[in-house]
Amino acid sequence: MSSPNYFELGGVALPLSSGLTIDQSYENLSATTYPPIRMANGDAKVQTAWSAKLKTVISGKGWRSSPFDGLDFGQALLMKCTAPKTIASASNAIALPSARRTDSYFLPHGYAVVDGIDVDSPVNVAGDTATVTVVSGATSYGVHYYPELTVFAQHSTGASLFGAEFDWQILAEEI
Repeated sequence: MSSPNYFELGGVALPLSSGLTIDQSYENLSATTYPPIRMANGDAKVQTAWSAKLKTVISGKGWRSSPFDGLDFGQALLMKCTAPKTIASASNAIALPSARRTDSYFLPHGYAVVDGIDVDSPVNVAGDTATVTVVSGATSYGVHYYPELTVFAQHSTGASLFGAEFDWQILAEEI
């Protein structure tokens, strides 16, 4: 069995030698007023024009430089993320975003919370709904999934010549 491609950008897979360590973070993007707008009577209101877009920063270090220098960063690129996101619910049926990885190593996986502890539980995915198998005593359920995003991105690299180590970073926003 071949090893999974932990991270891909624009169809280029990151080799292990370039990603011995990888960190990825996510931020939700939206056109929302925050802090809330206060009305004349003191009530707080939050106005949202749009939401549900992601910004992500992924960085890594390895023995070789990043393979992404040849990509056209002026075009939208497909990013297969390496860090999972989690959706939790009181229900065992959870809506998933359609923009997620479907390669076998990165399929969604579920859990139930029993007495404050996560308990792995099988999950069945049909379309964009994940149904976590019911667990006795569970108070909530969750699903981990791996985003697959179409993004505009920027790429930077660096090197420690004395340490023979290369580092790279990608800043990306979902289109």
